[in-house]
Amino acid sequence: MSHDVQAQAPAQGTQCSDPSDGNFSACWLREPDSNDVDDVATWLAEPEINQWFDFGQGRQTLPVLAVRLMMQSDRHRLRVFGPAGHEVASGLVAVSDLAHAFGTASFWVLRDSRRAACRDMTFLASIGLLRETFDTHRLHCITAWAVECNVRSRRLLERIGFRAIGLQRNCHIVRGSRFGRVLYDLLPADLANGPIPAGGDA
Repeated sequence: MSHDVQAQAPAQGTQCSDPSDGNFSACWLREPDSNDVDDVATWLAEPEINQWFDFGQGRQTLPVLAVRLMMQSDRHRLRVFGPAGHEVASGLVAVSDLAHAFGTASFWVLRDSRRAACRDMTFLASIGLLRETFDTHRLHCITAWAVECNVRSRRLLERIGFRAIGLQRNCHIVRGSRFGRVLYDLLPADLANGPIPAGGDA
């Protein structure tokens, strides 16, 4: 599931950037705090954002309590991100459904396009979280999906290194119309590494 909607980086955060260009101040990535919980719940209450998601049984929103529980659960790894110089988060990257027995999980991301951004910010934050999750949890495969009409999210997933593995047809509703979901998977060796292609989304 995904949607795209100079001070120092916040304490206990990680700087994320393209290692090939020597720039380590493009954006930051950190664990969410109590202020971020409210932001995430607010983002997911907005139809323009939550129309792209499904958190099970057709649920497309997450109340504050659910976000807090996700933060505390070892089944989820959540990180907020934003551009250097801005302490308020601009988006969230997440890996959920961590299954340690099988070494699998699922990836999702959202960004508030009204907040500050820098070039390749969402891409870099995604790479940072996925690399960290593969290493920490010794995962073998991470899956994701995007609604077939959500071209921006599909492009982001493919830049990251996700490979399309199929189409689940006629299973998602956006503004009253039915669409399929493009299914993806990512192995550690697939994860983008090296120079970032030009012209990507923030």
